[in-house]
Amino acid sequence: MRFIVAVVVVVLAALMVGLGFAQRTVFAPPSSVTSTVSTESSDATVTVVPASALHGHDGRQTLSISGGDEAFAAYGRTSDVLGWVGDASYNQVGFDDETDELTSRVVAGDTTEVPSPADSDLWYEQYSGSSLTFSLDAPDDISLVVVSDGTQPAPSDIAVTWPLSTSTPTAGPLIVGGLVVLVIGVLLYAWAIAHHRRTRGPRRSSSDGKRPKLPRPPRRRALSAGAPPMIESRRRGGRRRLVAVVPVVLVGSLALGGCTADYWPSSVGGTGAGTTATPTPTATDGADETTDLQPPVVTQAQAERIVARVAETASAADAALDATAAATRFSGPALEQRDANYQLRAKDGAAAGPVAVPAGSVTLTLPQQADTWPRTLFTVVQDADATKAPVALTLVQQTARDPYRVEYLQSLEAQATLPTVAPASLGAARLAPDVKLLTLRPDQLAEAYGDILRNGDESTYAAQFQADGDTLREKIGKAYKDAKRAALPTTASIDYASTPDGAEAVAFATNDAGAIVSVGLDEVETVKPTASGAEVNPAGAVKTLLGIDKSTKGIEATYGVQLLFSVPPVGSDDEIVLLGFSQALISAKELP
Repeated sequence: MRFIVAVVVVVLAALMVGLGFAQRTVFAPPSSVTSTVSTESSDATVTVVPASALHGHDGRQTLSISGGDEAFAAYGRTSDVLGWVGDASYNQVGFDDETDELTSRVVAGDTTEVPSPADSDLWYEQYSGSSLTFSLDAPDDISLVVVSDGTQPAPSDIAVTWPLSTSTPTAGPLIVGGLVVLVIGVLLYAWAIAHHRRTRGPRRSSSDGKRPKLPRPPRRRALSAGAPPMIESRRRGGRRRLVAVVPVVLVGSLALGGCTADYWPSSVGGTGAGTTATPTPTATDGADETTDLQPPVVTQAQAERIVARVAETASAADAALDATAAATRFSGPALEQRDANYQLRAKDGAAAGPVAVPAGSVTLTLPQQADTWPRTLFTVVQDADATKAPVALTLVQQTARDPYRVEYLQSLEAQATLPTVAPASLGAARLAPDVKLLTLRPDQLAEAYGDILRNGDESTYAAQFQADGDTLREKIGKAYKDAKRAALPTTASIDYASTPDGAEAVAFATNDAGAIVSVGLDEVETVKPTASGAEVNPAGAVKTLLGIDKSTKGIEATYGVQLLFSVPPVGSDDEIVLLGFSQALISAKELP
């Protein structure tokens, strides 16, 4: 009976172990689930896949896109994607919770074609090829845009694959429990054998009346030869039993070694596979203050990519003197300076180039908080050559389909200290040009500083601006103008005028309630003959750009000045500080 019990226990153990391993092999759950959708019947050139569709199942999404000659996909903030799509018809992909399948419907628009979305500054990441396969872990506020070339229907086949949990929480207990039962069965079997040997007793041999012949007693071994034969025999038997147990222990160790967290219930040992602890939200000071803030227009990674593209375009355009190429990444005062410089260098190859956009590290990123257009971005870039001054860029994106263009570009002063601003992940508000929360309105800065350049300390605005560290006053300020006027002959006169250049002032709020402000100023220099028959003779860049050696009418030269200020809040005793500038001849003409 004991042998039967032992055999039953061993068989039960084998069944438990086998069932445990079967759950990880033949009965193992699938590792992923895939849903596909086709837009073959639609002529829309764009397909939008929102995060709600990508989150049809939990886990990281793997997308496969095909069904066209070429495919382009990118993802970005949902408002940016829809802003780029604009009024074009598009396929909107959704997810049906009842059928667990992707769906598609057409959102009608006014147009069918869209421009190429490649290298748009809106995208977090982009992919292109004849067919695409990529993975992402989409946040709630992003969407995917899929396009062919903007004129052909969008790629028709989209498949999304999500990982599934492959945990089998009963496999581990079955395997380990089976091994424990197996050990019990082996012990029961050994106990049954031992009991059988004890109960057999000595066997009686048949006798014919003769005395049995006794066996010759064994010769005693010396004590030094080792243990008595009986003890040695027992040791051998012990070794045999030990050898029988070793495979069981070895198999058990291997099985336990292969049991990962997926083999166990999630309650064992804390959180199980695929489970993460979720912190309890707690209220923080200022939480209510940021709830209604608009998101920053770009991330840090986007800003760095935008600056790199601007630097690449500027380098190529500066080398080729290509104003059309420069216009793809420059506008306003920054483009005016480059355009004039290209004209000048086309006539004089020895003329200096414009202020370069360094392909260096972005040391400060301040995006505007906005979800509409136009949008603004302020950055500071440090050249790889640390001896060169950092460059401040103010970039504006007019519409969702436009790139960010540099509107203001200034080299920072050597002693300039930028005010403290919000991190790139938060961004800052762009202030209105006529905001009254500063010691001087942004749209008044250019005129006020122009007055200082003409009149110096006698200007009515002199007390509001810091003079220390302002090197622009030395270059084109009152002392410079007076010296140039004194050097003219008595037959000529020179006049100076300073006017805002017409571009809108761009102001970003700082952490101290002040602002960083970029403005443009036109410095106009007019030279006229004052005596009959007298002539004025242009020189330098003015002569080169004008293309004449002398004039009896007079000459007007306009210099564009881009200024970057730190402006304190209203009520502050601090002065307005010039942080940086760029100055260059932008036009020259003969008076009528």
